[in-house]
Amino acid sequence: MLIGGMSLAQSSVGALGKASDAAQHVFDGRVQEPTDTIIDVASMDVQPEFPGGMAAMYEYLGSTIHYPDSAFLEKVQGKVFVQFVVGSDGKVRDAEVRRGVRKDLDDEAVRAIRAMPDWKPGQMNGKAVATRFTVPINFNLMEEEGPAED
Repeated sequence: MLIGGMSLAQSSVGALGKASDAAQHVFDGRVQEPTDTIIDVASMDVQPEFPGGMAAMYEYLGSTIHYPDSAFLEKVQGKVFVQFVVGSDGKVRDAEVRRGVRKDLDDEAVRAIRAMPDWKPGQMNGKAVATRFTVPINFNLMEEEGPAED
């Protein structure tokens, strides 16, 4: 519809006020399951927990992350902030860089987060819920470190 030089489109959601069941059907005829509502970690009644706690999580990251050879040789350092979701089932998903340093360091940080074991999910009102987390991963060169050997 064209009104005063502006084009307006009316969607079924706008006309009905909310999405109907018919709008939720996908091409194969199934109804989509609603996704987890994601809660920020600061709002939780019970925080999600990495197996063994936060100290164990940083120990895991320290043993899992491999400094990329090119970054080591070029002496690139920095902190990568990775955001991810701990689902209501405890599985880690949707890992992405929120603030990065360089592609090779960013990719390694995301790889390590995606490889995490399942967490104990957070709870809100006694129910397991998906929780958004952001973790800083510091890539810092030490004197005795060197590139990985083949």
